[in-house]
Amino acid sequence: MSGKKKEVIRLERESVIPILKPKLIMTLANLIEHSTDRAEFLKLCKRVEYTIRAWYLLQFEDLMQLYSLFEPIHGAQKLEQQNLSPEDIDVLEQNFLTYLFQVMEKSNFKLTTDDEIDVALSGQYLLNLPITVDDSKVDKKLLKKYFAEHPHPNLPDFADKYVIFRRGIGIDQTTNYFFMEKVDMIISRLWRCLLRLTRLEKLLKRSSGRHKKDPKKQDDISSEADGDDLSVERVRLENMELRSYTAFPTCSY
Repeated sequence: MSGKKKEVIRLERESVIPILKPKLIMTLANLIEHSTDRAEFLKLCKRVEYTIRAWYLLQFEDLMQLYSLFEPIHGAQKLEQQNLSPEDIDVLEQNFLTYLFQVMEKSNFKLTTDDEIDVALSGQYLLNLPITVDDSKVDKKLLKKYFAEHPHPNLPDFADKYVIFRRGIGIDQTTNYFFMEKVDMIISRLWRCLLRLTRLEKLLKRSSGRHKKDPKKQDDISSEADGDDLSVERVRLENMELRSYTAFPTCSY
């Protein structure tokens, strides 16, 4: 495995301090020598906290008022009572999305990008929960109009129907014997060996090579990335030597 090229994933550092708020405040307060200054600092922290809470409260109230017009049970009835035109309803829908995205952003939630979706799908995470979305019941104009007015880079293909928010990136490590996974790997390796012997592998590579991303462009993107980003090695089960003892694959999400 040492001779194989390592798979490294670049992760953006989060702007969140992983510490409890009271501990952070008291740690900073203890750095102040005079008790009067320390008391004034604690008052300042309270005022900042109340200001943030007031902003969230106002945003949440506006958000819930707009949501009451579109919630699936009584929303249609309330819209009829308001006697709004279709143009006014579209404006209210976009205002609701604007408030929603602002609250999610302030809560350190981020829109999942297309690259992050590819990383998540390529990981073959062991705790998969299959979810099927009925596209026929999803409004394809609502988000499309919002992103046209509020563009976001590198959106997934399904961003016109639904979005996925994430908060934080962690490293998950799973320990097990992975009997079925090892059987699958043995079958896949035998299949690849058969393709090499029959020389069908080259033919398949030629047909699939057209759809691969340009590695030069990927290198340019990596070089332009922030130097403060984290680089994490992904250890895949298919790249490990299959032995009798326990394997330790790592999945990043």
